[in-house]
Amino acid sequence: MCGIQLSAVYSDPAGECDMFGFYRELGCTALSGANGTCPAAFQCPDLHPDPKFCYYKGVSYEDRDTIPQSQIDNSCSQACICSAGNPPRFQCAVVDCVETFDSDMDQCIYTSELDSCCSTGTVCGKDDLAKLKTCEVDGQIYREGQIFYPQNTRKKCLCTAQWSGALEDVPYCRDYDCGVEIHYQDKIFEKCAPMFISNAQGCPIGFQCPSEATKLVRGINIAGVKGECAFGNLTLSVGDEATVDEACVTLQANECPHSIFRTVSTSVMNGNEDEKENIVTYDNKTIERRNSRELQELHLDKKASNAWP
Repeated sequence: MCGIQLSAVYSDPAGECDMFGFYRELGCTALSGANGTCPAAFQCPDLHPDPKFCYYKGVSYEDRDTIPQSQIDNSCSQACICSAGNPPRFQCAVVDCVETFDSDMDQCIYTSELDSCCSTGTVCGKDDLAKLKTCEVDGQIYREGQIFYPQNTRKKCLCTAQWSGALEDVPYCRDYDCGVEIHYQDKIFEKCAPMFISNAQGCPIGFQCPSEATKLVRGINIAGVKGECAFGNLTLSVGDEATVDEACVTLQANECPHSIFRTVSTSVMNGNEDEKENIVTYDNKTIERRNSRELQELHLDKKASNAWP
């Protein structure tokens, strides 16, 4: 637990604060930092007070209990059942969206609703496509009705005729819920570290847990923050690092207390990143490095397919 007592209200509209969205999703409170720009640490609730239960948003679930769909913020997390093993975890149904498999969309686009998991319609034909408004975001062009995820944010947005370029307080964008508590319940219980591509502003693509070979490397607390982070049974001060089994990663204690984060540089969850082309190869699919949302979807689909009984 961090030793900082001052609290403040933070928002992160510019996507400048690593781990902000991750901790906000877990119901943590930001604690003020020296420069007042980004939180120095977070005060988190006890996410797992009883190891015999699964937990979501502070509510306990017994073995085989199902989370009411109305309570789940991530529309792609459906039919989630508690499996109160050791450690406890949720198992969810696999959602197969037609756009994931149908590549024959010449002269057509899929359209969606902001709160839907899968597409809800299509627009086809050169003339009809030409009538649609467009949105330019991060160098990409989207047509009216298409979903996009702005770079370095936790936002899910819908291209509409009202698109102005703003991301805050607009009806076509909302904060995106990564489903961390649902999909990584067991990893949170074990105090593992979330993994991100390049920065920690989007959704984690997985978690790194300590092993017998993990060693603590004392670092320099440049920020001057008094606090500690938990990584399994290890306790790290801000600035410390821990060794992991895989190369090409950085694992460092930054914003505490729940865990530390791991930034992937050249290898990602059994995938390989081509620095020259700025892409990641994962599960035989090639993805732009900046599109961590797409990589996370692939990882969750694969994880759910292997876990669903």
